[in-house]
Amino acid sequence: MLGDISVDAPIKGDLRGKTEAQHTTSISLARALSVGCLARLDSVTSSVNIWDPAAGSGFAGSVLVNALRSAGVQTHYRGQVLDQAAVADGQRRFHGYQDAEIAYGDTLVYDAFPEHEADLVIVDAPWGMDWKSSAPGVEARRESGSYGFGLPQHSDSIWLFISLALEKLRPSAEGGGRVAALVTPGALSSSGATGDVRRKILEAALLESVTRLPDGLASSTGIPLYLVTFTNRPKDSWRGKAMIADLQTEFTTERQHRSMPVGSFRELESGLRTGNPGPRNRSVAVRQFTRRNTRLERLTREGKRLSWNVTTYADTPIDNRFLESRYGPDSGVSVVGNTQETIDLDPSRIFEDDSRELLKDIEAKGWKTRRLSGLIAAEPAPMKAPGRAELNGQLYIPMTREGRAAAEASGTGSSGRVLSIRLDDETVDPSFLMAWLNSEQGVSGRRRAIEASSTGSFPRALRPDSRSLMRWADELIVPVPDRGTQLALASADERLASFEAELSTQRESIWASPESAEAVVSRIAGAFDDSLGAWLDQLPYPIASALWTAETGSSPGEQQRAYIHAWEAIVTFHATVLLSASRTDLRHSGEVEAAIGQALREQHLGIERASFGTWVIIIERVSKEFRRALEKGDADEIARVHRSFADLGQGGIERLVSKDLVKKVNEVNNKRNRWLGHTGYTSDEEWNAQVVSLVSDLSELRQILGNVWAQLLLVRAGSSKLRRDGRVQTAEVAVGTRSPFKTREFSIGDEMIDGDLYLAKDGSQSPLPLGQFVQLRSAPQDAQYTTYFYNRTEGASVRMISYQYGPQSEILDDTEGFRSAFGGLSLG
Repeated sequence: MLGDISVDAPIKGDLRGKTEAQHTTSISLARALSVGCLARLDSVTSSVNIWDPAAGSGFAGSVLVNALRSAGVQTHYRGQVLDQAAVADGQRRFHGYQDAEIAYGDTLVYDAFPEHEADLVIVDAPWGMDWKSSAPGVEARRESGSYGFGLPQHSDSIWLFISLALEKLRPSAEGGGRVAALVTPGALSSSGATGDVRRKILEAALLESVTRLPDGLASSTGIPLYLVTFTNRPKDSWRGKAMIADLQTEFTTERQHRSMPVGSFRELESGLRTGNPGPRNRSVAVRQFTRRNTRLERLTREGKRLSWNVTTYADTPIDNRFLESRYGPDSGVSVVGNTQETIDLDPSRIFEDDSRELLKDIEAKGWKTRRLSGLIAAEPAPMKAPGRAELNGQLYIPMTREGRAAAEASGTGSSGRVLSIRLDDETVDPSFLMAWLNSEQGVSGRRRAIEASSTGSFPRALRPDSRSLMRWADELIVPVPDRGTQLALASADERLASFEAELSTQRESIWASPESAEAVVSRIAGAFDDSLGAWLDQLPYPIASALWTAETGSSPGEQQRAYIHAWEAIVTFHATVLLSASRTDLRHSGEVEAAIGQALREQHLGIERASFGTWVIIIERVSKEFRRALEKGDADEIARVHRSFADLGQGGIERLVSKDLVKKVNEVNNKRNRWLGHTGYTSDEEWNAQVVSLVSDLSELRQILGNVWAQLLLVRAGSSKLRRDGRVQTAEVAVGTRSPFKTREFSIGDEMIDGDLYLAKDGSQSPLPLGQFVQLRSAPQDAQYTTYFYNRTEGASVRMISYQYGPQSEILDDTEGFRSAFGGLSLG
């Protein structure tokens, strides 16, 4: 429908009246309401009745009216608001419009336009408004037949407005109508009387869709908002189904102001109009909005009774099968009392459960999983580190996101409170659990448990009360391999830790006995000789092929130059990845790139002649922006960062943007400048020493990055197909040193362009398109690939160079084709 009716129609007057400072409806929110109303409007519609029961200054209503009138549809607008100043602003806004009225009055108590049957209703009511002062009038109105779905709690009036909106619609037999409302998370999820109202509306088959919008679209609050649409039109009914959409990351930022791009509205409109699944929407059975909550308990071997609450979403029953899956057979965990069911319209839990990926990875190893709540002998006990003397068999886990699990409280590295944990049986060995909790996955699991069991705004903090601590224990996932595997892994982890300590000792010893340095290194080096070679198989092809070329250099001088070239490939690739991720928010990226351009000019550098230092500055500045977004703790910003990196986990993203990585590339840049600037004679011994230094830097880089490139794959997109459960696309996996590449299928949201390079993982909602600064060119006769990296512009041409063995070391491309790649970095 938006092909004929545009939500981008000019806004007549755009008045800024007395109520502007209090009215929080932004243009993006107003457009979202309009899309919710217009998505399934008949193309033959010539006249529309609009009702706006909480009109404010009429801003949202005027956006909808303008959209309809721009397509030649006649509108009859009626609004009502309990604020004389807002009425005056609204009347001025609609001045000159035919058949548009705004009346003063409490909509909850009486209708100023009783004869006005609505085709479209927008509900933009004050969020979280208490209705106690209107209660007598509401009760009286209910007795006369209104509020047929019941009354919600006094704390929030939004469902009163929605109920009136549904009752105001033109009768279904006469064609019916639609309602679009902005709703807070609490209004979607609260239980009690409000939950009963939601249940009755679902039972009446009136709910059409629920869409998560980005935070920060309102000018005066950062509260999360959802667009909820309802319809009583028979042909709009999806027979027991509703659409859910997640547009949380669909925003751009300019001068710290957020807005939604037009493309996001078109995507929302398409999903509502067709009901077809898209990158960020799908249809679900309404029963999946069922949330269940109950209390569980278990008796420990010492006779202590532990109890905690558990909540399930997406219509998951809490039965024996659930208990066995979560806590294992014969766990002793049982349900206490009745299970409460609530209609929870928040789609977040249906869209994603951040435990799924962790569970999937553990189960892929053939291991079982348990929750810590089913394994402990007593409630977790908070204590100040280092605190009291440690007891044998206890573990100590920091209550914050940082620090380490340890057998002694003083070993956690935490200056705050830690939790004392004592296991109940031999299902899990304490030393294995400690080692697991300190692994990358274990740290991720600890963070997830803290976030899931904490309350309040960021920074999320685990509260020390019994209820919060037991919920934390119930959210903490523990892998349970067989006993032999646990002991072997715990032993291996302990030995590797001792090796690390021994390495530190040996490193100190060479300063006490310099003559022993070569012997010490020779004795230890053998254990690491093959480490970089094994790493190549995990690396993106552009980096891996450059490193392989360096490893095959025949002379010390050739190797030194080849390793410097390999580092140039690494920084170019890394900077390209970060720029590509940053550009998923074009407006904010423009501001970042303008600052980068200024920094480059101050150091007499530029993208036109991209040196090692150019890429380092890009890495520094873009990494800093991503770290800032993660540290700020804004839920939407964090979600946006995840989306920018193709849904890579936070641990992986933190590695890619870490200060340690920035420090390392700066160190290598300094070495490169020093060594390449030296024009005198260089002996083979010096060449060898430089090669050893560069290889050592690579080992440190590997430690910084971990297995991030095994999680986020470089792929060359192929054909795709849309299935009922989403889109599947074939892609060549450009990883390792060998080509042609293996092909595999990826479940994705946004379709990748055939032939282009992306960073992706299975399940990525938005695979990340890799910028043009790194390219793969194939030789048709054998499908072998050569990687080319952007080097400089030369008039109308762009020079691309290769750091691997191939048919051509340089190629020229057209400068015009690189304009978008230069973005805000270009001087012209």
